[in-house]
Amino acid sequence: MTVKIFDTPEVQDFLNAVAGLDQAGGNDRAKQIVHRLVGDLFKLIDDFDVTEEEYWAAVNLLNALGSQTQFGLLSPGLGFDHFLDMRHDAIDAEAKRTGGTPRTIEGPLYVAGAPEADGFARMDDGSDPDGETMWLTG
Repeated sequence: MTVKIFDTPEVQDFLNAVAGLDQAGGNDRAKQIVHRLVGDLFKLIDDFDVTEEEYWAAVNLLNALGSQTQFGLLSPGLGFDHFLDMRHDAIDAEAKRTGGTPRTIEGPLYVAGAPEADGFARMDDGSDPDGETMWLTG
């Protein structure tokens, strides 16, 4: 399909209204972020000729995730968490900050190559006779 409407004055005026740019007050940064996010989605719909079926399938996915309080899984599933880690690593490198615990999607205590336990594991070396037992579940 060759119909492209994103750059028309009507769509741009509508986008400004959606983002609240035509209203006084509010948070200017939030308005700019909403404008960019919604504008990029509008342009994607135009560029890829997204069908109504594709659009509503995406809406249904978001509804399903939300109804099961699983919406937060979309962030790592689409790579946003890792992208933010990469971005913060680059910011740290530019500021010459090094040597900290690496950011990973596995969490700050992740150790590559650590032994895996099936069912239970002792996390200490057993050398402290006065140590207290700590039970972890979850």
